[in-house]
Amino acid sequence: MLQMNGMNILKRTSQFFYEKSNLKTAILCTTIFAAYIALVMSRQAIGFDVANSSVKSLGMTFGFQKSDIISFFQLRTEKMMSAYIGFNLIWDTIFALIYGVMYSVWLSLLLKASAKEISFINLIPFVQVLFDWSENFSLAYLAQQYLSNETISQTIAKLSSVFVMIKWISSGLTYFMIILAIVFLITGRFKKK
Repeated sequence: MLQMNGMNILKRTSQFFYEKSNLKTAILCTTIFAAYIALVMSRQAIGFDVANSSVKSLGMTFGFQKSDIISFFQLRTEKMMSAYIGFNLIWDTIFALIYGVMYSVWLSLLLKASAKEISFINLIPFVQVLFDWSENFSLAYLAQQYLSNETISQTIAKLSSVFVMIKWISSGLTYFMIILAIVFLITGRFKKK
């Protein structure tokens, strides 16, 4: 029963994106995405930025070790750590939802003609969102743990690294799907001519 409800929710969500996606919506979502990066993300990241640091945020790397996390935390003051926790729990969580919607709108627009055959493919970007959220919450947990006793959980550190890697793999899959959809759209138009 629960599985059927889950499938129905996925089906309705997928159909919603196919039905509502158009070029205006895609451009609006892209504009919101770019504005959020420029006006919110970049400003919020300043609160934990360390000059000349090679790693600006753990979520921007492709995996890391426990020692990398501790090094990242050691470079930051308590105030910077609080900013990092807030960044992960609030601002980056909102950002993930924004890019998930944007990529799903673009995929839905590009694949609209084949919606019945390919169904849920337009929801692939939300896999990245789920792993981004998992990464955000696990890194915030580790930062809070470090602030409490200057140690972090080896298990949560490994999980965080896995979440980050799956997030980036999902991101690559999303871009691959968008490029593939564009290629199919272009070749389909040439075949019609």
